[in-house]
Amino acid sequence: MMNDTNSEELHQHSGLEIIWLFTGKLKVTIGPYDYHLHEDDLLLINHFESHRVIPQALNTRFIQLHMDSLFIYKHNHDFYSLNYDLKSFKNSEDNQHPYDVVRILFSQLIAYPNKGSRAKNKDVLRLLGYLTSRFSRKLPTPEPENRALNKDFNIVQQILNRVELDFKGKVTLNQIAREQHYNSSYLSDIFRKNVGVTFKAYLEEVRIRYSLFLLQNQGTSIMNVALSSGFSDEKSYYKAIKSKFSLTPLQLRKKYQEGNNDGPDLLGASNEPLIHHYASLPIELKTIEEHTIHSAIVKDIQADGYELKQVWNKMMNIGSANTLLNQNIRDQIKEMREEIPIEYLRFEGVFNQELDVIQKDREGLKFNWKFINNILDYMRELELKPFICLSYMPLLFASKSTSFFNYQGNTSPPKEMSQWLSLVQSFMMNCINRYGLDTVSEWYFQIWTEFPVHGIHWSGTLEQYFELYKQTALLIKGISPSLKVGPAAENFHTDDQLSEKLLEFCQENAVPLDFYSCNIYHNRVKFKDWLERSQTSPVDIKVIPFQYEAKNHTKHLLEKTHRMLKAHDKEDMEFIVTRWNFSWDVTNFLHDTAFMATFIIDNMLDPAAVHAKAIGFLSASDILYEWDIKSNPFFGGTGLVNTEGIKKSAYYAFVFLSKLGGTVFAKGKNYIMTKQGGNIQILAYNHTYPDQLFMKGDQSEQHSYDIFEESNDMLFNIHLQNIYGTYKCKQYSLNRKHGSAYDEWIRMGEYADLNHEETDYLKNISRPSLQLKQLTLTGDFHLTLHVPVHGIECIILNKFYK
Repeated sequence: MMNDTNSEELHQHSGLEIIWLFTGKLKVTIGPYDYHLHEDDLLLINHFESHRVIPQALNTRFIQLHMDSLFIYKHNHDFYSLNYDLKSFKNSEDNQHPYDVVRILFSQLIAYPNKGSRAKNKDVLRLLGYLTSRFSRKLPTPEPENRALNKDFNIVQQILNRVELDFKGKVTLNQIAREQHYNSSYLSDIFRKNVGVTFKAYLEEVRIRYSLFLLQNQGTSIMNVALSSGFSDEKSYYKAIKSKFSLTPLQLRKKYQEGNNDGPDLLGASNEPLIHHYASLPIELKTIEEHTIHSAIVKDIQADGYELKQVWNKMMNIGSANTLLNQNIRDQIKEMREEIPIEYLRFEGVFNQELDVIQKDREGLKFNWKFINNILDYMRELELKPFICLSYMPLLFASKSTSFFNYQGNTSPPKEMSQWLSLVQSFMMNCINRYGLDTVSEWYFQIWTEFPVHGIHWSGTLEQYFELYKQTALLIKGISPSLKVGPAAENFHTDDQLSEKLLEFCQENAVPLDFYSCNIYHNRVKFKDWLERSQTSPVDIKVIPFQYEAKNHTKHLLEKTHRMLKAHDKEDMEFIVTRWNFSWDVTNFLHDTAFMATFIIDNMLDPAAVHAKAIGFLSASDILYEWDIKSNPFFGGTGLVNTEGIKKSAYYAFVFLSKLGGTVFAKGKNYIMTKQGGNIQILAYNHTYPDQLFMKGDQSEQHSYDIFEESNDMLFNIHLQNIYGTYKCKQYSLNRKHGSAYDEWIRMGEYADLNHEETDYLKNISRPSLQLKQLTLTGDFHLTLHVPVHGIECIILNKFYK
């Protein structure tokens, strides 16, 4: 059924309904959620979903396609166990391909209203097949303990589906009540309350719906139509049809044969410009059936290349300094160091209370660097260089008692600048005397964490921070000009770029500045909402309202910062992204998923990444003291390794990046090819970004992989030329089935408390799959890579020499 009408009252009906907005604006309510459609948007409403459609502009024109559940079930017996998710506005404008296929199939269905019924049914089935294969998934089996949730609604849904499956028989409400162990009067009451009619009336409605198919498409007798539709005899069928349509069954059949039932609506819809546009577009059958993007790549390995700037291996974050006293963390970093050649490890909170840096006795205050030296000694053993953030303010020196994180790092300016400077002086001299000036001159010293925004990392004014930076930087440079100092990080929480003011301040006051830093995350606090909350200390991260930035957010900020430094004649200054991740929210489940691996690779290989000298991932491990550590093994922590030491998919993104050679000889969308000596490295990946609804903060409770834009698998047909010799070929595959411990944990049942055997199992399962073979090549190498969404393929060709 097609129409361009609307219903502003909540209602529900069987089957599927697709709404396509041509012009204007449309508000569609489905259950508790409101969706706002704009021109060319598509939305699908599921079987018996309560909904209403309200135009929001005078020029609003749209079309609704309703596919009856009885028709769908006839062609797909899984229909009642499926849920469809089609919302074109979830995807960005440059990723509309799956929805364009729907638009084309939809247009071809209605662009030619005079098509015969057989041709029209073929078009409907083609559209239905694509919807089912591309946008549907199995409904989860209800857990027994969750039966009480939405109890009445769930019971009614079961009854509705039961009627649609068994309407041809003698199904009764008493029979269903006995089978489900419910009181029949109770079922009758809740059914009428939720559906609006009695069970008997609804059963008759379903039988009538089915009979209409037979009247239109079969020449059988009215008696056969009645009995085949579940009516007891021809008389009861005649009475039901007459009551509903004021026509006899024969008159209704004649009306259908004359083709007057939906002709005018179809003609009106077929005149829409969007219909003509999409109906004219070609579509290949394999596009509908395979959902795979094909890429043919031919490259000469002897072609001139360019140097690959490996910004990802320069630095990694570990959170607070105190974390590095934890033996589990030390073991994780040591193991990580064997596969990922990290040069610097960055940490904060060197002056926090738990490190006992200030001690008070009868003689007054004295400084204690015992714990800090233990940390620095450990790093020296691993040949890791420290990137030290000088923070937070010791309580004895603080001007006020303000803190943000769980460990109560004080964010206030000092009561007396001289006390702070004496602390820094003592710390710097301790490092130089213990490790030597040449060694310490290779380290970085960042003066505080982030610029002040709403008191999160600094509760003083911007001017107070500038003075702290000035005095501290002059002190350190006064010890030795070779020591590296830099400011707190720009955080981009607001549109006002505070670091521009810092650069001007340093230039006007001759303040030393060896490096510039910023933090980049794709999540942003909705400050207006957050600041209206009741104040708590420490802050509960669960109450912080987030929204998310676009896919190219990292690229945009890298380019923006590069332009700013260039404008201030600081283009040659070391630019370091001190902390980078999709989010700093340690409860964001995406950090645990296979998505993170492709997110990391896509951004690290973007041309904009070369603007930075280093991009430091947050963080090496989920064991962080800034926030509560959850009991679940996977809880959304920002680390590459979880609290049990299980490596996440994100970990292997850095492993794969570290395998790349120093010279790039081929690079394109979703792939890179490098060489090192006689060895070849190929990395292909399929990155899909969260959808528009998630980015606005509207889908935080959705299942992990339901919040992404609709995307296609990729098939790379690679042909390398001018390659000779014998090679050992290693092929690593990482996707949701291989190399994602999180996905396996979900399949295991999301156990909160893993024993040693289960932990070891997940540690083993977390590794990508590996295939090994030997190749003798005489000029050409052909390779086909199938890369699913959230997948990565890494090929290493190591040459044998005689």
